[in-house]
Amino acid sequence: MHTPPFPPTPDAEHYFHTEWLQARQAEAAHCLASGKGFILLTGEIGTGKSTFLRQLLAALAERQALKTSLVFNTFLQGEALLAAILKDFGLPAHGSAADHVERLNAFLLEQWRAGALCVLCIDDAQNLSLESLELLRLLSNLESGQEKLLQIVLCGQPELAERLARPEIRQLTSRIGEHIRLHTLDRAETGRYAAFRLAVSGAAGRIDLSPRAVAALYRRSRGNARRIHQILDRALYGVLQQGHGRIDAALVRRAAAEAGMAHATAPRATRRARLPMAAAALAAGVLGTGALYAAGPWRAAPSAPAAAAAQAAPAPAHAFDACLAALAAEGADAARLLWVPDAPAGVAALAQGHAGLCARERDGRTDLAWRAPWRPEDFASGGPHPSVRALQQRLGAAGLLAARADGIYGAQTRQALASFQRDHALPATGSPDPATLLLAALALPAEAAALIEEPVTHD
Repeated sequence: MHTPPFPPTPDAEHYFHTEWLQARQAEAAHCLASGKGFILLTGEIGTGKSTFLRQLLAALAERQALKTSLVFNTFLQGEALLAAILKDFGLPAHGSAADHVERLNAFLLEQWRAGALCVLCIDDAQNLSLESLELLRLLSNLESGQEKLLQIVLCGQPELAERLARPEIRQLTSRIGEHIRLHTLDRAETGRYAAFRLAVSGAAGRIDLSPRAVAALYRRSRGNARRIHQILDRALYGVLQQGHGRIDAALVRRAAAEAGMAHATAPRATRRARLPMAAAALAAGVLGTGALYAAGPWRAAPSAPAAAAAQAAPAPAHAFDACLAALAAEGADAARLLWVPDAPAGVAALAQGHAGLCARERDGRTDLAWRAPWRPEDFASGGPHPSVRALQQRLGAAGLLAARADGIYGAQTRQALASFQRDHALPATGSPDPATLLLAALALPAEAAALIEEPVTHD
Protein backbone atom coordinates (compact mmCIF):
# COMPACT_ATOMS: atom_id res chain seq x y z
CA MET A 1 0.00 0.00 0.00
CA HIS A 2 1.61 3.25 -1.12
CA THR A 3 -0.88 5.81 0.24
CA PRO A 4 -3.26 5.82 3.22
CA PRO A 5 -6.66 4.57 2.00
CA PHE A 6 -8.69 6.80 4.29
CA PRO A 7 -6.83 10.07 4.92
CA PRO A 8 -8.33 12.72 7.21
CA THR A 9 -8.02 15.47 4.57
CA PRO A 10 -9.71 15.68 1.12
CA ASP A 11 -7.97 13.71 -1.63
CA ALA A 12 -8.72 15.48 -4.91
CA GLU A 13 -6.20 13.35 -6.81
CA HIS A 14 -8.25 10.18 -6.24
CA TYR A 15 -11.79 11.41 -6.74
CA PHE A 16 -14.71 9.01 -6.52
CA HIS A 17 -16.73 9.82 -9.62
CA THR A 18 -20.38 8.92 -9.89
CA GLU A 19 -22.62 9.61 -12.84
CA TRP A 20 -24.59 12.11 -10.75
CA LEU A 21 -21.44 13.99 -9.69
CA GLN A 22 -20.13 14.07 -13.25
CA ALA A 23 -23.39 15.59 -14.44
CA ARG A 24 -23.31 18.23 -11.70
CA GLN A 25 -19.69 19.11 -12.51
CA ALA A 26 -20.53 19.45 -16.18
CA GLU A 27 -23.44 21.77 -15.34
CA ALA A 28 -21.28 23.88 -13.03
CA ALA A 29 -18.45 24.10 -15.57
CA HIS A 30 -20.92 25.21 -18.24
CA CYS A 31 -22.35 27.91 -15.97
CA LEU A 32 -18.91 29.30 -15.17
CA ALA A 33 -17.60 29.13 -18.74
CA SER A 34 -20.71 30.83 -20.10
CA GLY A 35 -20.51 33.68 -17.59
CA LYS A 36 -23.63 33.03 -15.52
CA GLY A 37 -22.10 34.88 -12.56
CA PHE A 38 -22.80 32.86 -9.39
CA ILE A 39 -22.82 29.15 -8.51
CA LEU A 40 -23.98 27.90 -5.13
CA LEU A 41 -22.55 24.63 -3.78
CA THR A 42 -23.99 23.34 -0.52
CA GLY A 43 -23.71 20.16 1.50
CA GLU A 44 -23.28 18.87 5.03
CA ILE A 45 -19.80 18.64 6.55
CA GLY A 46 -17.98 15.66 5.05
CA THR A 47 -19.95 15.37 1.79
CA GLY A 48 -16.99 16.41 -0.40
CA LYS A 49 -17.61 20.08 -1.19
CA SER A 50 -13.92 21.06 -1.20
CA THR A 51 -12.97 18.06 -3.33
CA PHE A 52 -15.82 18.74 -5.77
CA LEU A 53 -14.59 22.32 -6.05
CA ARG A 54 -11.02 21.25 -6.82
CA GLN A 55 -12.24 18.78 -9.43
CA LEU A 56 -14.40 21.48 -11.03
CA LEU A 57 -11.48 23.90 -11.28
CA ALA A 58 -9.19 21.19 -12.67
CA ALA A 59 -11.75 20.38 -15.37
CA LEU A 60 -12.06 24.07 -16.28
CA ALA A 61 -8.28 24.45 -16.43
CA GLU A 62 -8.11 21.65 -19.02
CA ARG A 63 -10.47 23.62 -21.32
CA GLN A 64 -9.08 27.15 -21.13
CA ALA A 65 -6.75 29.53 -19.32
CA LEU A 66 -7.96 29.90 -15.75
CA LYS A 67 -7.18 32.39 -12.99
CA THR A 68 -8.56 31.58 -9.56
CA SER A 69 -8.77 33.15 -6.14
CA LEU A 70 -9.57 30.69 -3.35
CA VAL A 71 -10.65 32.21 -0.05
CA PHE A 72 -10.96 29.82 2.88
CA ASN A 73 -10.87 32.26 5.80
CA THR A 74 -14.42 33.55 5.64
CA PHE A 75 -14.21 35.12 9.08
CA LEU A 76 -12.58 37.95 7.15
CA GLN A 77 -15.25 40.49 6.36
CA GLY A 78 -15.69 43.57 4.21
CA GLU A 79 -12.44 45.27 3.21
CA ALA A 80 -10.30 42.49 4.74
CA LEU A 81 -12.14 39.96 2.56
CA LEU A 82 -11.55 42.13 -0.51
CA ALA A 83 -7.84 42.31 0.30
CA ALA A 84 -7.69 38.50 0.63
CA ILE A 85 -9.33 38.12 -2.79
CA LEU A 86 -6.74 40.39 -4.39
CA LYS A 87 -3.82 38.64 -2.71
CA ASP A 88 -4.96 35.25 -3.94
CA PHE A 89 -5.18 36.60 -7.49
CA GLY A 90 -1.55 37.67 -6.97
CA LEU A 91 -2.36 41.38 -6.74
CA PRO A 92 -1.07 43.91 -4.18
CA ALA A 93 -3.67 44.82 -1.57
CA HIS A 94 -2.54 48.24 -0.31
CA GLY A 95 -4.62 51.40 -0.36
CA SER A 96 -8.33 51.97 0.13
CA ALA A 97 -11.26 49.73 -0.78
CA ALA A 98 -11.80 51.87 -3.88
CA ASP A 99 -8.16 51.25 -4.87
CA HIS A 100 -8.71 47.51 -4.40
CA VAL A 101 -11.75 47.46 -6.68
CA GLU A 102 -10.01 49.53 -9.34
CA ARG A 103 -6.95 47.27 -9.27
CA LEU A 104 -9.10 44.15 -9.44
CA ASN A 105 -11.16 45.55 -12.33
CA ALA A 106 -8.00 46.34 -14.34
CA PHE A 107 -6.69 42.81 -13.70
CA LEU A 108 -9.96 41.17 -14.73
CA LEU A 109 -10.12 43.21 -17.93
CA GLU A 110 -6.56 42.22 -18.78
CA GLN A 111 -7.36 38.55 -18.26
CA TRP A 112 -10.58 38.81 -20.26
CA ARG A 113 -8.68 40.28 -23.22
CA ALA A 114 -6.20 37.39 -22.93
CA GLY A 115 -9.07 34.87 -23.05
CA ALA A 116 -8.71 33.70 -19.45
CA LEU A 117 -11.62 32.82 -17.18
CA CYS A 118 -11.42 34.36 -13.70
CA VAL A 119 -13.13 32.47 -10.88
CA LEU A 120 -13.46 33.46 -7.24
CA CYS A 121 -14.24 30.58 -4.85
CA ILE A 122 -15.41 31.27 -1.31
CA ASP A 123 -15.36 28.23 0.97
CA ASP A 124 -17.40 28.08 4.19
CA ALA A 125 -19.42 30.96 2.79
CA GLN A 126 -22.10 30.48 5.45
CA ASN A 127 -19.79 32.56 7.69
CA LEU A 128 -20.00 35.64 5.47
CA SER A 129 -21.80 38.69 6.83
CA LEU A 130 -24.54 40.44 4.87
CA GLU A 131 -22.02 43.21 4.20
CA SER A 132 -19.57 40.73 2.63
CA LEU A 133 -22.30 39.10 0.54
CA GLU A 134 -23.24 42.54 -0.77
CA LEU A 135 -19.57 43.14 -1.60
CA LEU A 136 -19.54 39.97 -3.70
CA ARG A 137 -22.68 41.11 -5.51
CA LEU A 138 -20.95 44.39 -6.36
CA LEU A 139 -17.88 42.53 -7.63
CA SER A 140 -20.15 40.49 -9.88
CA ASN A 141 -21.16 43.78 -11.52
CA LEU A 142 -17.67 44.17 -13.03
CA GLU A 143 -18.16 43.73 -16.78
CA SER A 144 -16.33 44.17 -20.05
CA GLY A 145 -19.42 45.73 -21.59
CA GLN A 146 -20.21 42.33 -23.06
CA GLU A 147 -19.53 39.73 -20.36
CA LYS A 148 -19.16 39.32 -16.63
CA LEU A 149 -15.48 39.55 -15.75
CA LEU A 150 -15.65 37.51 -12.55
CA GLN A 151 -17.40 34.20 -11.89
CA ILE A 152 -18.11 33.41 -8.24
CA VAL A 153 -18.61 30.06 -6.51
CA LEU A 154 -20.11 30.17 -3.01
CA CYS A 155 -19.45 26.93 -1.17
CA GLY A 156 -20.88 26.16 2.25
CA GLN A 157 -23.11 24.20 4.57
CA PRO A 158 -26.91 24.06 4.03
CA GLU A 159 -27.47 27.12 6.24
CA LEU A 160 -25.81 29.15 3.47
CA ALA A 161 -28.89 28.58 1.29
CA GLU A 162 -31.09 29.67 4.20
CA ARG A 163 -28.99 32.82 4.60
CA LEU A 164 -29.28 33.66 0.92
CA ALA A 165 -33.08 33.34 1.14
CA ARG A 166 -33.25 36.49 3.23
CA PRO A 167 -35.10 39.28 1.40
CA GLU A 168 -32.41 41.92 1.97
CA ILE A 169 -29.98 40.06 -0.32
CA ARG A 170 -32.47 38.94 -2.96
CA GLN A 171 -30.48 40.83 -5.63
CA LEU A 172 -27.57 38.44 -5.09
CA THR A 173 -29.82 35.39 -4.89
CA SER A 174 -31.43 36.24 -8.22
CA ARG A 175 -28.01 35.99 -9.89
CA ILE A 176 -27.33 32.39 -8.86
CA GLY A 177 -27.19 30.40 -12.08
CA GLU A 178 -26.89 26.95 -10.49
CA HIS A 179 -27.42 25.50 -7.02
CA ILE A 180 -25.70 22.15 -6.52
CA ARG A 181 -26.68 20.25 -3.39
CA LEU A 182 -24.21 17.50 -2.53
CA HIS A 183 -25.76 14.53 -0.74
CA THR A 184 -24.37 11.58 1.17
CA LEU A 185 -23.69 8.21 -0.44
CA ASP A 186 -26.33 5.51 -0.52
CA ARG A 187 -25.59 2.00 0.74
CA ALA A 188 -24.33 0.63 -2.60
CA GLU A 189 -22.19 3.73 -3.19
CA THR A 190 -20.75 3.39 0.32
CA GLY A 191 -19.48 -0.09 -0.52
CA ARG A 192 -18.09 0.99 -3.88
CA TYR A 193 -16.45 4.03 -2.32
CA ALA A 194 -14.67 1.92 0.32
CA ALA A 195 -13.47 -0.50 -2.38
CA PHE A 196 -12.32 2.43 -4.54
CA ARG A 197 -10.30 3.95 -1.70
CA LEU A 198 -8.62 0.60 -1.01
CA ALA A 199 -7.88 0.17 -4.72
CA VAL A 200 -6.20 3.54 -5.26
CA SER A 201 -4.06 2.97 -2.17
CA GLY A 202 -2.77 -0.33 -3.58
CA ALA A 203 -4.66 -2.52 -1.08
CA ALA A 204 -7.23 -4.00 -3.50
CA GLY A 205 -7.50 -7.75 -2.97
CA ARG A 206 -5.50 -7.61 0.24
CA ILE A 207 -8.18 -5.94 2.32
CA ASP A 208 -11.91 -6.08 1.68
CA LEU A 209 -15.22 -5.57 3.46
CA SER A 210 -17.85 -8.25 3.90
CA PRO A 211 -21.39 -7.35 2.74
CA ARG A 212 -22.47 -7.09 6.38
CA ALA A 213 -19.51 -4.81 7.09
CA VAL A 214 -20.69 -2.50 4.31
CA ALA A 215 -24.19 -2.47 5.81
CA ALA A 216 -22.77 -1.67 9.26
CA LEU A 217 -20.52 1.01 7.76
CA TYR A 218 -23.48 2.64 6.03
CA ARG A 219 -25.62 2.59 9.18
CA ARG A 220 -22.95 4.23 11.29
CA SER A 221 -21.54 6.66 8.74
CA ARG A 222 -24.91 7.47 7.15
CA GLY A 223 -23.03 7.59 3.84
CA ASN A 224 -20.94 10.60 4.91
CA ALA A 225 -17.51 10.29 3.31
CA ARG A 226 -15.67 11.89 6.21
CA ARG A 227 -17.31 9.50 8.67
CA ILE A 228 -16.47 6.57 6.39
CA HIS A 229 -12.81 7.60 6.51
CA GLN A 230 -12.84 7.95 10.29
CA ILE A 231 -14.39 4.52 10.82
CA LEU A 232 -12.32 2.59 8.29
CA ASP A 233 -9.07 4.26 9.29
CA ARG A 234 -9.64 2.85 12.78
CA ALA A 235 -10.74 -0.50 11.34
CA LEU A 236 -7.33 -0.84 9.67
CA TYR A 237 -5.77 -1.05 13.12
CA GLY A 238 -8.08 -3.96 13.81
CA VAL A 239 -6.90 -5.61 10.58
CA LEU A 240 -3.37 -5.24 11.88
CA GLN A 241 -4.27 -6.96 15.13
CA GLN A 242 -6.32 -9.82 13.69
CA GLY A 243 -3.77 -10.81 11.05
CA HIS A 244 -6.01 -11.10 7.95
CA GLY A 245 -7.50 -8.69 5.47
CA ARG A 246 -11.24 -9.21 5.91
CA ILE A 247 -13.09 -6.34 7.61
CA ASP A 248 -16.30 -7.75 9.07
CA ALA A 249 -19.33 -6.08 10.63
CA ALA A 250 -18.07 -6.56 14.20
CA LEU A 251 -14.84 -4.77 13.39
CA VAL A 252 -16.73 -1.89 11.77
CA ARG A 253 -18.94 -1.56 14.83
CA ARG A 254 -15.96 -1.48 17.17
CA ALA A 255 -14.15 1.05 14.98
CA ALA A 256 -17.28 3.22 14.84
CA ALA A 257 -17.49 3.12 18.63
CA GLU A 258 -13.86 4.29 18.83
CA ALA A 259 -14.76 7.13 16.47
CA GLY A 260 -17.75 8.10 18.58
CA MET A 261 -20.31 6.85 16.08
CA ALA A 262 -21.73 3.76 17.76
CA HIS A 263 -25.50 3.39 17.34
CA ALA A 264 -25.84 0.18 19.33
CA THR A 265 -24.08 -1.66 22.13
CA ALA A 266 -21.50 -4.11 20.90
CA PRO A 267 -22.17 -7.81 21.60
CA ARG A 268 -20.63 -9.04 24.83
CA ALA A 269 -18.12 -11.19 22.99
CA THR A 270 -16.71 -8.18 21.19
CA ARG A 271 -16.77 -5.66 24.03
CA ARG A 272 -13.50 -7.05 25.37
CA ALA A 273 -11.96 -6.70 21.91
CA ARG A 274 -12.30 -2.93 21.57
CA LEU A 275 -9.59 -1.06 19.72
CA PRO A 276 -7.80 1.14 22.24
CA MET A 277 -6.02 3.73 20.17
CA ALA A 278 -2.85 3.72 22.24
CA ALA A 279 -2.34 -0.01 21.65
CA ALA A 280 -3.29 0.33 17.99
CA ALA A 281 -0.88 3.20 17.51
CA LEU A 282 1.86 1.18 19.20
CA ALA A 283 1.19 -1.78 16.89
CA ALA A 284 1.26 0.49 13.86
CA GLY A 285 4.52 2.00 15.04
CA VAL A 286 6.19 -1.38 15.56
CA LEU A 287 5.03 -3.09 12.40
CA GLY A 288 4.38 -0.15 10.07
CA THR A 289 1.48 0.03 7.66
CA GLY A 290 3.66 -1.04 4.76
CA ALA A 291 4.75 -4.13 6.65
CA LEU A 292 1.11 -4.93 7.35
CA TYR A 293 0.28 -5.19 3.68
CA ALA A 294 3.58 -6.65 2.61
CA ALA A 295 3.51 -9.51 5.09
CA GLY A 296 -0.20 -10.12 5.63
CA PRO A 297 -1.45 -13.63 4.89
CA TRP A 298 -4.07 -12.29 2.48
CA ARG A 299 -1.31 -11.65 -0.05
CA ALA A 300 -1.14 -14.61 -2.40
CA ALA A 301 1.77 -16.93 -1.67
CA PRO A 302 2.67 -20.11 -3.58
CA SER A 303 1.28 -23.08 -1.69
CA ALA A 304 1.16 -25.78 -4.36
CA PRO A 305 3.36 -26.92 -7.23
CA ALA A 306 2.98 -25.03 -10.44
CA ALA A 307 0.36 -26.44 -12.75
CA ALA A 308 -0.89 -25.60 -16.19
CA ALA A 309 -2.27 -22.07 -16.63
CA ALA A 310 -5.48 -21.90 -14.65
CA GLN A 311 -8.86 -21.29 -16.24
CA ALA A 312 -11.31 -18.80 -14.70
CA ALA A 313 -14.21 -20.76 -13.27
CA PRO A 314 -15.57 -20.49 -9.73
CA ALA A 315 -13.64 -23.06 -7.74
CA PRO A 316 -13.24 -24.38 -4.18
CA ALA A 317 -10.69 -22.67 -1.96
CA HIS A 318 -7.96 -25.27 -2.57
CA ALA A 319 -8.37 -24.97 -6.35
CA PHE A 320 -8.22 -21.19 -6.09
CA ASP A 321 -5.00 -21.42 -4.09
CA ALA A 322 -3.56 -23.79 -6.70
CA CYS A 323 -4.52 -21.32 -9.44
CA LEU A 324 -2.71 -18.50 -7.61
CA ALA A 325 0.31 -20.75 -7.19
CA ALA A 326 0.33 -21.45 -10.93
CA LEU A 327 0.33 -17.72 -11.64
CA ALA A 328 3.15 -17.19 -9.15
CA ALA A 329 5.18 -19.92 -10.83
CA GLU A 330 4.83 -18.02 -14.10
CA GLY A 331 6.31 -14.90 -12.53
CA ALA A 332 3.14 -13.15 -11.40
CA ASP A 333 4.13 -12.24 -7.84
CA ALA A 334 1.53 -11.05 -5.36
CA ALA A 335 2.24 -7.39 -6.08
CA ARG A 336 1.43 -8.00 -9.74
CA LEU A 337 -1.91 -9.66 -9.01
CA LEU A 338 -5.04 -7.57 -9.27
CA TRP A 339 -8.04 -8.69 -7.25
CA VAL A 340 -11.67 -8.10 -8.17
CA PRO A 341 -13.75 -9.00 -5.11
CA ASP A 342 -17.47 -9.51 -5.68
CA ALA A 343 -17.06 -9.16 -9.44
CA PRO A 344 -20.11 -7.86 -11.35
CA ALA A 345 -21.96 -10.65 -13.11
CA GLY A 346 -21.01 -9.41 -16.58
CA VAL A 347 -17.32 -9.29 -15.69
CA ALA A 348 -17.39 -12.74 -14.08
CA ALA A 349 -19.17 -14.24 -17.11
CA LEU A 350 -16.72 -12.69 -19.58
CA ALA A 351 -13.78 -13.96 -17.53
CA GLN A 352 -14.84 -17.58 -17.97
CA GLY A 353 -12.21 -19.63 -19.78
CA HIS A 354 -9.43 -17.03 -19.95
CA ALA A 355 -5.93 -18.14 -19.08
CA GLY A 356 -4.26 -16.17 -16.33
CA LEU A 357 -7.50 -15.66 -14.38
CA CYS A 358 -8.49 -17.33 -11.11
CA ALA A 359 -12.01 -17.36 -9.68
CA ARG A 360 -13.72 -18.56 -6.52
CA GLU A 361 -17.28 -18.59 -5.19
CA ARG A 362 -17.67 -17.18 -1.70
CA ASP A 363 -20.97 -16.40 0.03
CA GLY A 364 -22.75 -16.24 -3.32
CA ARG A 365 -20.14 -13.87 -4.78
CA THR A 366 -17.45 -14.41 -7.37
CA ASP A 367 -13.95 -13.16 -6.60
CA LEU A 368 -11.43 -12.90 -9.42
CA ALA A 369 -7.65 -12.59 -9.43
CA TRP A 370 -5.54 -12.03 -12.51
CA ARG A 371 -2.06 -11.12 -13.63
CA ALA A 372 -2.53 -7.43 -14.20
CA PRO A 373 -0.92 -5.49 -17.05
CA TRP A 374 -2.18 -2.33 -15.36
CA ARG A 375 -3.26 -1.41 -11.86
CA PRO A 376 -5.44 1.37 -10.40
CA GLU A 377 -2.42 3.10 -8.89
CA ASP A 378 -0.91 3.47 -12.39
CA PHE A 379 -3.67 5.95 -13.14
CA ALA A 380 -3.03 8.12 -10.09
CA SER A 381 0.53 9.23 -10.83
CA GLY A 382 -0.52 12.54 -12.40
CA GLY A 383 2.09 12.25 -15.16
CA PRO A 384 2.40 10.12 -18.29
CA HIS A 385 2.25 6.39 -17.59
CA PRO A 386 2.50 3.46 -20.05
CA SER A 387 -0.60 1.79 -18.56
CA VAL A 388 -2.68 4.91 -19.18
CA ARG A 389 -1.37 5.14 -22.73
CA ALA A 390 -2.21 1.48 -23.37
CA LEU A 391 -5.78 1.98 -22.13
CA GLN A 392 -6.14 5.15 -24.20
CA GLN A 393 -5.07 3.28 -27.34
CA ARG A 394 -7.68 0.61 -26.74
CA LEU A 395 -10.39 3.13 -25.98
CA GLY A 396 -9.44 4.89 -29.20
CA ALA A 397 -9.60 1.65 -31.18
CA ALA A 398 -13.12 1.14 -29.80
CA GLY A 399 -14.16 4.60 -30.98
CA LEU A 400 -14.59 5.90 -27.44
CA LEU A 401 -11.64 8.31 -27.32
CA ALA A 402 -10.69 10.72 -30.07
CA ALA A 403 -7.81 12.43 -28.26
CA ARG A 404 -4.18 11.44 -28.70
CA ALA A 405 -2.87 8.74 -26.36
CA ASP A 406 -0.60 10.89 -24.19
CA GLY A 407 -0.44 8.62 -21.13
CA ILE A 408 -2.10 11.20 -18.86
CA TYR A 409 -5.36 10.27 -17.16
CA GLY A 410 -7.33 13.47 -17.69
CA ALA A 411 -10.95 14.47 -18.17
CA GLN A 412 -11.31 13.14 -21.75
CA THR A 413 -9.93 9.72 -20.85
CA ARG A 414 -12.15 9.61 -17.76
CA GLN A 415 -15.21 10.42 -19.88
CA ALA A 416 -14.26 7.74 -22.41
CA LEU A 417 -13.84 5.16 -19.66
CA ALA A 418 -17.21 6.18 -18.17
CA SER A 419 -18.79 5.56 -21.59
CA PHE A 420 -17.16 2.13 -21.69
CA GLN A 421 -18.47 1.37 -18.20
CA ARG A 422 -21.96 2.51 -19.14
CA ASP A 423 -21.91 0.30 -22.25
CA HIS A 424 -21.10 -2.71 -20.07
CA ALA A 425 -23.59 -2.05 -17.25
CA LEU A 426 -20.96 -0.91 -14.75
CA PRO A 427 -21.33 2.27 -12.65
CA ALA A 428 -20.22 5.07 -14.99
CA THR A 429 -17.73 6.60 -12.54
CA GLY A 430 -14.84 7.06 -14.99
CA SER A 431 -12.58 5.58 -12.31
CA PRO A 432 -10.18 2.74 -13.23
CA ASP A 433 -11.30 0.32 -10.54
CA PRO A 434 -10.16 -3.33 -10.70
CA ALA A 435 -13.42 -4.61 -12.26
CA THR A 436 -13.29 -1.98 -15.01
CA LEU A 437 -9.62 -2.68 -15.77
CA LEU A 438 -10.27 -6.40 -16.05
CA LEU A 439 -13.27 -5.82 -18.31
CA ALA A 440 -11.25 -3.40 -20.45
CA ALA A 441 -8.53 -6.01 -20.89
CA LEU A 442 -11.11 -8.61 -21.90
CA ALA A 443 -13.59 -6.60 -23.95
CA LEU A 444 -11.67 -3.84 -25.71
CA PRO A 445 -10.59 -4.74 -29.25
CA ALA A 446 -7.55 -6.35 -30.74
CA GLU A 447 -5.19 -7.09 -27.88
CA ALA A 448 -7.25 -8.51 -25.03
CA ALA A 449 -5.53 -11.89 -25.00
CA ALA A 450 -2.07 -10.34 -25.12
CA LEU A 451 -2.98 -8.06 -22.23
CA ILE A 452 -3.67 -11.01 -19.98
CA GLU A 453 -0.86 -13.19 -21.22
CA GLU A 454 1.93 -10.59 -21.19
CA PRO A 455 2.52 -8.37 -18.15
CA VAL A 456 3.48 -4.74 -18.73
CA THR A 457 6.69 -3.49 -17.18
CA HIS A 458 6.13 -0.73 -14.62
CA ASP A 459 9.01 1.55 -13.81
